[in-house]
Amino acid sequence: MSNLAYLIAASEIPTTEINPLSGITNLQTLFTWVTNVVIIVGIGIVIIFLALGFISFVTSQGDKIKTEQAQKWVTYAVLGGIGLFAVYAIKAVIFNLVGYTA
Repeated sequence: MSNLAYLIAASEIPTTEINPLSGITNLQTLFTWVTNVVIIVGIGIVIIFLALGFISFVTSQGDKIKTEQAQKWVTYAVLGGIGLFAVYAIKAVIFNLVGYTA
């Protein structure tokens, strides 16, 4: 390919910037976005830990140590789910106090 072909190809590349956070215009929308991301990622982690805990429990074959470890994984996953619910509830209370409607 000649230098002219490279110049022509390079001139066709769009140079506009794409901002993935362009919808965030104030602190309230930033807070909403961050808490929603935390809740979504947290739900995924809770589901994974629950699945791993249940699989570990089923495959423990009656071994006391493995069964206790599996119970701890499930317990921690449930506590994590309760924590995520608390994050959602705190967000709702804060928005209610400041009068923000999404």
